[in-house]
Amino acid sequence: MTLKETSRLTSSKALACLRVPNFPWQVEVARKPELHDRSAIVAGKALDLVEELTSMPSGSGSGSKASDSLSARVVLAASPDLTDVMPGMPLTEAASRHRGVLIIEANIPLYALVFDEIIENLERLVPDIEATAPGLAYVGIWGLEGLYGDDAHVVRLLAGAVDGFDLRIGVGNNKWLAYAASLLSRSNSGRKVTGDPGKFLDRFPVDSLPVPYSLIKRFHAFGLTTMGHVADIPRGPMEAQFGRAGGTAWDLAHGIDNRPLVPKRSVLGVSEHLDFPDPTASIATIVPAIESLLGRAYGRSQFSRRFARQANIQSQVFQHAPWTMRVAFKDPAGNKNQALFAIKSKLDMAVIPGPLEDMRLTLSGITGEAGRQESMWKEVKRDTDLQETISQLRSRLRVSPPIYQVRELEPWSRIPERRYALVQMSSSGGEEAEKIG
Repeated sequence: MTLKETSRLTSSKALACLRVPNFPWQVEVARKPELHDRSAIVAGKALDLVEELTSMPSGSGSGSKASDSLSARVVLAASPDLTDVMPGMPLTEAASRHRGVLIIEANIPLYALVFDEIIENLERLVPDIEATAPGLAYVGIWGLEGLYGDDAHVVRLLAGAVDGFDLRIGVGNNKWLAYAASLLSRSNSGRKVTGDPGKFLDRFPVDSLPVPYSLIKRFHAFGLTTMGHVADIPRGPMEAQFGRAGGTAWDLAHGIDNRPLVPKRSVLGVSEHLDFPDPTASIATIVPAIESLLGRAYGRSQFSRRFARQANIQSQVFQHAPWTMRVAFKDPAGNKNQALFAIKSKLDMAVIPGPLEDMRLTLSGITGEAGRQESMWKEVKRDTDLQETISQLRSRLRVSPPIYQVRELEPWSRIPERRYALVQMSSSGGEEAEKIG
């Protein structure tokens, strides 16, 4: 791990940008090593990835255009050999340049989950981390010199917490400069930049700007191919021609970025994963798999006397887009059986698009309390549990469950049919006489 420096760092508010280039692609290769030597594109329905990762405004100000971009399939990442394919490019344009290229449907929940694990490792070392999106995070490194030494030692420490990925680290006085520095760093190394931002950014291509791909194409059409070209034009004409995004591009070309670091704590959760021997769509196979994952999750030390409020299931589907299912528990689930009951109820109504290749189950919203008050009287607790079971069955069957209780009506009657009634139980605690006999 090395740290190259263009000038002396003078600000006490330095930021580090941790960037994993082509993060979706790197995750896919880690899952399927056979993809390593293939030309492939990871595509999905999303906004321009660079814009999304750096939280910059699109500049259109139009809700309809944003909606259109959300519905269009775009490139999220590509194999390194496809040098003319960039994130945010429409998939149709990328595919026309490389006919026959392998298209991989993006598994957004999986990428987020993998990156959450990276952030959890970093949080053990540094307190101020903003995970902007999968593959990109900003870290406040001010005050760490006393703990870990100079900036080179801090960079080495951060890189050591991100194992198994091609990581690039940049250090600067704001988010944009740190991000730009990471663009120049080599694999598993860092780059620190201060001094005159305009001089440093002068020859950066406009393709590195966190603006929509369509705007980058317009920049090229006007002959604006570098950041220096953008900086040479007054801010007013830039905004007049390109809208708010033009003003943002002008600010960035001069190294101006006032976005604060907003630490986002990762949500405590427990995740388990398994691969099916063969792709399957059989409920008889899927349910035992879920039960096994729940058993492993609840068996971990994090769940000692704790409860989960939600379960998320993600699976790769053979020749289909990834499948996800979220189950919010009515009451926090403190064991495998409670969680499985709720998941099975949701699974009965779910549509599985095809054979599942794997399954990842994540329990989140972990709390130390069940969130309900139990009665000290056994009879009341028994009735409460029964009502809860009936309520769950009603939700699952979508009709009143066929559960009955025998009650006395006229025990003194000479007619046997009038002595007792078969009463249907309801989740509200009421009863309805269904049959006498």
